[in-house]
Amino acid sequence: MESAKFTVIGPHDPVTAILGQETVLPCHLSPRMSAVNMKVRWFLSQFLSFVHLYHDGKDQYERQMPEYQGRTKLLKAGLTDGNVPLRILNIRHSDEGQYCRFVQDDTFYEETVLELRVAGLCSAPLISVEGHQDGGIQVVCRSAHWYPEPEVLWKDLNG
Repeated sequence: MESAKFTVIGPHDPVTAILGQETVLPCHLSPRMSAVNMKVRWFLSQFLSFVHLYHDGKDQYERQMPEYQGRTKLLKAGLTDGNVPLRILNIRHSDEGQYCRFVQDDTFYEETVLELRVAGLCSAPLISVEGHQDGGIQVVCRSAHWYPEPEVLWKDLNG
């Protein structure tokens, strides 16, 4: 039996997750076909160290990266239509990165990359007067870890 050719599709733009919440990393096959009997592997930098593995019709948690244990699940509702999204619970800052999605049937495989960004780690803006400079007052605004990065607009009494 000859394997079908397919492409693994996902968003081109980064997926943003909120710290402490859950997120779903979308993924589907094109053309749409059943992924029930395929191997689906989500991993970061190393193929053998996986974030999640679905194989032989079920999730395989043995040898899963310890930091993801108990936090991942392949959403199976759309498997027959080629949907293979991954849910990650309790998002951590360390979850941020590039996730490779590798899908394989009997003899053919395809993969693609998705970037996950984690929001919610920002510090409150701290505005302070730091002294006189060039005939005016130097005002500084400090904050860290904002995503997306905010825009700052300074106005005086005249706008």
